[in-house]
Amino acid sequence: GRANGSVHALEKELLRKTLDLIGFLPVSFLLWDGQEVAPSTAPPVARILVRDRDALLRIIANPDLQFGEMYSAGRIEVEGSLLEVVEALYRARSSTAPGGLRQALLNWVNRPRPNSMLHARDNIHHHYDIGNDFYRLWLDEQMIYTCAYFPNTAATLEQAQIAKMDYVCRKLALKPGDRVVEAGCGWGALALHMARHYGAQVKAYNIAKEQLDYARERARSEGLDARVEYIEGDFREIEAQCDAFVSVGMLEHVGVAHYHALGAVIDRCLAASGRGLIHSIGMNRPSPLNPWIERHIFPGAYPPSLGEMMRIFEPANF
Repeated sequence: GRANGSVHALEKELLRKTLDLIGFLPVSFLLWDGQEVAPSTAPPVARILVRDRDALLRIIANPDLQFGEMYSAGRIEVEGSLLEVVEALYRARSSTAPGGLRQALLNWVNRPRPNSMLHARDNIHHHYDIGNDFYRLWLDEQMIYTCAYFPNTAATLEQAQIAKMDYVCRKLALKPGDRVVEAGCGWGALALHMARHYGAQVKAYNIAKEQLDYARERARSEGLDARVEYIEGDFREIEAQCDAFVSVGMLEHVGVAHYHALGAVIDRCLAASGRGLIHSIGMNRPSPLNPWIERHIFPGAYPPSLGEMMRIFEPANF
């Protein structure tokens, strides 16, 4: 590590107070001079090695953001399984009561980017237009980027994604000739699946240009472009009438402030006897997305609680 000198008693006390105050880090810290600091509230599940004084002070000041920042930079190291540590942090975090002036201040400092029409395209561009080759490295064959459904443990990722798409189509009770609107279609796999296997006519909306180019090319090459139309447009711009409305993995990018607008769009588009399905990552209770994830992976994103999702459905009487 760097030449940081020994840890001051005040720094140790600050760190211990931080661990107790935020109540969501059941870990001990092994500092660069060999001293260890553990929380007094919960037995630690792992040790985090801190390489330098600046990294320590950053974590004390803003742990939600700086844990990820310092780990990425190699300035802290997790002893043991990173997955277990992160799971423990989330469990401990979700069991502590939110609140306090310090947390309110940090929530403001770490506030997510806005998701108005003006900002939505920038946020989506940051995330999805970084090159299809990158996503090809780790997604399934059809480039599906939302939760897969594994009907059994032997299923491959490819099979699990097909099972997920079938599950969605069955939930929507799709039948030949149904007009479907899909909001936020990714690389286009679900729209093609609905057309090919269920005989649907699909209008799929997206604002990520690279994804749209890929989806349109796939529809053309598979002879489905007469039944699937990919449209560059934000959900607020959807005008098409439909028998089924579906959105998988887009709600996280919408933001609670815009749920009423989404509900109004669905209400406007959906036939009187229409069906809808919205699939989203969720939270057990309202809570901001981890700021490191928001900053580096999902700008402007917010996974809702079930109660928050009702703001889409109740005003439109769904």
